[in-house]
Amino acid sequence: MQAGFDAASRVNGPLQALMSQSTVSRSDGVTNLPPANGGSYTLEAGFGTKTLTVNSVVAVHDVTSTSFTPGAGYLATTLGADVRWSVLRWRGLAPMIAAGPARMVLVDRTTGDRTWGNGIRASAGVQYRLGPIAIYGDYYHEVMAFSGGVAQGTSKLSGITLGLALQP
Repeated sequence: MQAGFDAASRVNGPLQALMSQSTVSRSDGVTNLPPANGGSYTLEAGFGTKTLTVNSVVAVHDVTSTSFTPGAGYLATTLGADVRWSVLRWRGLAPMIAAGPARMVLVDRTTGDRTWGNGIRASAGVQYRLGPIAIYGDYYHEVMAFSGGVAQGTSKLSGITLGLALQP
């Protein structure tokens, strides 16, 4: 099991414009700005050996304290599965790679409407193990395709995730 936060992230494609878009309320004409300076977080859990694991992944993108309340913008969440391979181990240090299918759901914070996209998520990183706990850093890259809806087309997300892993 591992949990982390994005130290840096980037979005390209239709999703980039969508997540930074403001809206105007029909009822009172007030401009609602999307959340700014949001953080992205990842939770991964799975099973396997020290070398190879199969994991489920949940990643939320650009989350702030107001992300779960009605307002402008969209909440973007990636759900996926991956196979993680720890290439070798040397004095607690282990490089690793992971890849697998993923789905992204965009939730309109004003109406609650959902748009689904399909894609892949891959990452490469390193971890340093200290007993049952490891400190890790990953560079991830997601390619998501939306066949319709508000983010139609292909979007790419990438970033650097830092976090802790529990490995009993």
